[in-house]
Parts: sequence; structure tokens; C-alpha cells
Amino acid sequence: MIEEQEKLTTSAFGRILKMGALAGRVGFSLVGEKALGLFLGEDSRELRMARAWARNGEKIAETLGRLKGGAMKIGQMLSIQEALLPKELTLVLKALQRNAPTVASSVMLQTLDGDIPHWRTLVAKLDDKPLAAASIGQVYRAILNDGRKVAIKIQYPGIDKVIFSDLKNLKRLFELILESMLAANLDHLFAEIEARLSEEVDYRREILRIEEFRSFYAHRPEVIIAAPVPELCSQRVLTSELVQGLTIEEARHAAQEEKNQWGRLLFRSLTEQLLVFRKIQSDPNPANYAFLPGGKIILYDFGSIKELPDWLHRGYMNTVAACRAGLFEELPAIAAGMQVKLKTGESVPQKHVDIFHEALGPVFRDRPYRFNT
Repeated sequence: MIEEQEKLTTSAFGRILKMGALAGRVGFSLVGEKALGLFLGEDSRELRMARAWARNGEKIAETLGRLKGGAMKIGQMLSIQEALLPKELTLVLKALQRNAPTVASSVMLQTLDGDIPHWRTLVAKLDDKPLAAASIGQVYRAILNDGRKVAIKIQYPGIDKVIFSDLKNLKRLFELILESMLAANLDHLFAEIEARLSEEVDYRREILRIEEFRSFYAHRPEVIIAAPVPELCSQRVLTSELVQGLTIEEARHAAQEEKNQWGRLLFRSLTEQLLVFRKIQSDPNPANYAFLPGGKIILYDFGSIKELPDWLHRGYMNTVAACRAGLFEELPAIAAGMQVKLKTGESVPQKHVDIFHEALGPVFRDRPYRFNT
């Protein structure tokens, strides 16, 4: 027990050192670019800073990918914050959504052996290499003794013990790196990540979520959610039937009509989860979706689910109702009720609403969407 604690302490200390070193490298790089920028014209300054963010983004992504857990999840969450961060940084961080470094299978099997010691009596074959790697675990393809093909998701050993210390350290790291770039702080973002990660490390909770979503989509054969295999599940191991399709990148090469079907289905799926089911997949990772011929989609990963409270759901419904009725002048007040503000903390002005109205007006004017059925 003492040896295990020492290993965890050493590991945590090493992670802190890596984060501190990253903050130092990136911070020094940006300070240098700013200093050089004092002697350059505006265009040259912007170009140098853009290049600096691209280079530093690679350092950040590489470090967060190796650290896994909360570190990598933060990178994924930040990769979609295009309104907050330099675009050169978000472009590099998007790699964390797809290209997560893998952990040796011999290490991963420690979790499987610990949680389900008899798993070998149920599994006829388990692939040596992972099918996918994510922030808190890896997925392996396997064949059961009854012939069923399954996907076994296994948590990284000890990830639940280091994940929240990562969050605390990374919050400070990003404040150091980004404080001169952000008009808003990251408190709300990190609080949301912590809440979602608390759920994600408990796969038993995810099984319940899977069943809830399978029940919600039971009447929709075009939305496929793999069924769990309870006898091969635990708090740190989640096994489900293997269902695979085209990735988003692969789907780009399909016929336009098929892509249109998938797009409509994704949009409908999102709005149904948001406005009808009031539970929505909140992990910003395109790997959580796959596509099948005939206009079908597959939904993966239900560890991070956001439930909409009454006040927020009411705000979305009021937004849709106001848009459909053409009452766009009501949107600033609705946004205030949803706690939506500008980076400066000011209320959303009507001129911002008008910009979105011009872009999205045709959606509500020309298409008779019904969100209440």
C-alpha cells in the first residue's frame, strides 16, 4: 500500500513538473514575441504572434496528450473555445480530439484483471492494440465466447486519483499562459469540466445513461446506440456490442445526398436532446459520432451528459419561440435570463442578435421545424 502511494506521489509530482515546464516554455516564448513586436509594424506583429501561438499550441497539445485524464480533457474542451482563444491554438488542440497517444496494453490489462478477474472465461479473443484512445481510457476490440463482437473500454490505472489534481494545476497553468490573451476567466469552464469528469470516471453511471438514451431513441432505427454487456462491466470497465461506421473524415467522401441525410439527422438529434430529452452529450469530440449507409448515425460515449435545468431549458424554448414568431427584439432579454453575456460581462446587445438573425433567419423562416413532438 505504501509503495502504491509513493508511486502515485512521484507520478503526481512528475506531472506538476511537466506542467510547470510547459508554462515556462510557452510563457517565455510569448514574452519574447511581444518584445520583438515592439520594433515591428502591426501586420508583422500579428504574423509573429500567430506563428508563436501555432508553435506553442503544439507544445501544449503534446504535453496534454501525454498526461491524459483531466489534462487531455481540458485540451479537448479548449479546442472548441474559438471565441476565447487564438485560432492558431485551437487548430492545434483539435488534434487531441482524434490523435490521443496510446498506453501499453499490458498496463491497461491491470485494470481489467483488477475489476473483472474472470474476464478470460468470457472473452475468446482480445486485440493487442487499442481500437481507440481517449482522455481517461482506451477501447479494445474483442470477441466473446458466444461469437459476439464487442468493444471493451478500460480506464487508465489510477486515473481517478490524479485527474482532479490535474484540473487544479492546469487551471493555474492556463491562467499563466493565457491571462494576457483572455478577456474572461476560465472559472466556469473548469467547473464544468470537473463536474463532467466526476461522472466520466464512473462507468456504472455511464451504463445507466446508455440505457436512458437507448430508450429515448427506441422508436428511431436510424439512430444506433450499442447495447452494453453487463457481465463485462464495472466502475472502470465498460463493454458494449461493437458497432462501427464511417468517421466524420471518411463521411466527407460520401455522396452529397447521403451527407445531407446525415446532417439533417445530426441536427435533429441535437435539438431533440436539447429541447425534448433535456439531456445532451457534452463531450466535444467528433469521434463520438459515426455514419452508416442509408442515412443512419451511431452515437458513442455517454460518460459526459449535461442535464438541462428548468431555467436553461426554458431559455432555449423561449429562444426558439421568439425566432419562429419573428420577435428578435426579445432575444437580448432571453439571453440575460440564460446568463449569456459578452466577454466583458455586458448584456448581449441587439446588434449582435441582428447579425445572427441575418445568418440563421432562413432556418426558421423557410423550414417548418417542430420541436415539441
